[in-house]
Amino acid sequence: MHFDTRAGAIADGDPIPCTIATTSRVERFGAVEVLDCSPAGVDLSRAPLPLITVHDSNGLAIGVIESLQAHGDRVTGLARFATSPEAQQIRADVLADIHRSLSVGYVLLDEGTPIEGGRVYRWQPYEVSLVPIPADPAAGFFRSHPGVSNMTTKTNPQDDQQITALCKRHGIPDFAEQLLTRGASLADSGVAILEELARRDLAAGGHRNVSGVHTRADQAEREAIENTLVARMGGRTTGPVIGAADCTALATRALALSGLRVQDGDSRDRILKRALHTTGDFPALLGNAVNRVLHAAYEEAPATLKTIGRLANLPDFRGKNVVRLGGAPSLEQVNEAGEFTRGTVNETANGWRLATFGRIVGLSRQALVNDDLSGFAAMLVKFGQAAARREAEELVSILLTPPQIDGQALFAPARSTQIANVLGLEGLGAAVRALRAQKDLDGGMVMQEPATLLVPAALEMAARQLAASITPTASSNVQPFTLSVAVEPRLDEASATAWYLVAGNQSALEYGYLDGAQGVQIDQRDGFEVDGLEIKARLDFGCGWVAPVGWVKSTGTP
Repeated sequence: MHFDTRAGAIADGDPIPCTIATTSRVERFGAVEVLDCSPAGVDLSRAPLPLITVHDSNGLAIGVIESLQAHGDRVTGLARFATSPEAQQIRADVLADIHRSLSVGYVLLDEGTPIEGGRVYRWQPYEVSLVPIPADPAAGFFRSHPGVSNMTTKTNPQDDQQITALCKRHGIPDFAEQLLTRGASLADSGVAILEELARRDLAAGGHRNVSGVHTRADQAEREAIENTLVARMGGRTTGPVIGAADCTALATRALALSGLRVQDGDSRDRILKRALHTTGDFPALLGNAVNRVLHAAYEEAPATLKTIGRLANLPDFRGKNVVRLGGAPSLEQVNEAGEFTRGTVNETANGWRLATFGRIVGLSRQALVNDDLSGFAAMLVKFGQAAARREAEELVSILLTPPQIDGQALFAPARSTQIANVLGLEGLGAAVRALRAQKDLDGGMVMQEPATLLVPAALEMAARQLAASITPTASSNVQPFTLSVAVEPRLDEASATAWYLVAGNQSALEYGYLDGAQGVQIDQRDGFEVDGLEIKARLDFGCGWVAPVGWVKSTGTP
């Protein structure tokens, strides 16, 4: 920007003319904000305003801005500097064209009048700051409203091409039209382009939001905010929490971490809107807290059959085909002529695929403003429990109604996978014999050791007594196997007498998730149908049988 030549005529002690705000369109929080600079649009009752540096309200003012006037397209004033050496040095730098830009601290007085792409607001300034990069590039010392009078008129028509090329090179080709319309010179355009780049960077969050540059103190603050959100939702915390901090206070602290300042007089609603709709940390911290509460509920009720089945995650949603090979062919005696005979390996394929389960729940703006997260937390717990329940139901369903494996029924007496014994010593012996009699594809024996009794709730006591390490009074009562007991109450509805013996490290029953998305996952976005934040819980899960060995089912009804 071109600076008024009156700077050289300012005498010692004279105030310096300045523009503290204009009607420039400034991007804030994803929308255009315009300050109404008409006498009716700006409340100047706080004048004169303190002049400070970079909005640091903790230090002493270096001067005041007085004689404020609203001109319709801008608000101007006179900057009178203090007599301290520091203030006089800054004044000298202003006159030397070192410090040029100003930024106003203000509060909004209404919800704004809609315009294309944003809103025009009534406002009240309460301080003015010297800053290196202003949000409004037209605010500063000796500046007038941006327009033709703000620029030095170019004298070389070839400047148009160079200005256009310069804007294109810096990634803002749309800005060239504004400069050409103003009649800016090439020199003025270079300064304007730098200020426009700074303005856009600041509107997008600025360099302060670049990932990976956070200090250890910043990280500790983030962890404390996240832990506090978890605690407010009734979850278990793993670190320090911020006492007596409600949602608005936590949002304010998250904004501060991103270099976004909450203005005096901002309402709870506005603070939370800013926190949710900027590039700051609050949405991510809230999402992490939601994820922790949801996963805690999910992990508290794991599916019983997951402790027995084999985890095998899949890379995509295509069906998994498991090719099962038989054992190696037996070695035959070589005759006197030294001829070797060829052997074959039998194979067959079985498979399963993933399915997606999910629901969406909204965290309302009212709940955040009211600092009432209890209802939302209860919903998260239900979501987590529902995900665990869905896994259990899918696994029980595939156990009770398995597909054909290798072209035959999975549980059948002919395959040594089904018996009809009551649970007890005799029945356990029969199940172990059946387990050891199972064969692979080419008829070879499969080496397996009994490991787990899977029973409905109706047989839990009998199973635990059978598996307990109790010194018997007679050899006929000896139970020689080391067995664990798994109880699945969902089996009772199908049969209160059926039970299963499972081999250790069985690989017949598989379950899994999409790679990189194990367990219940969440996505979040700003609500459209819900006024607030939408949380989507998603579960990519599947299960199935890939072999007819390692399991023996007893109907329990001889």
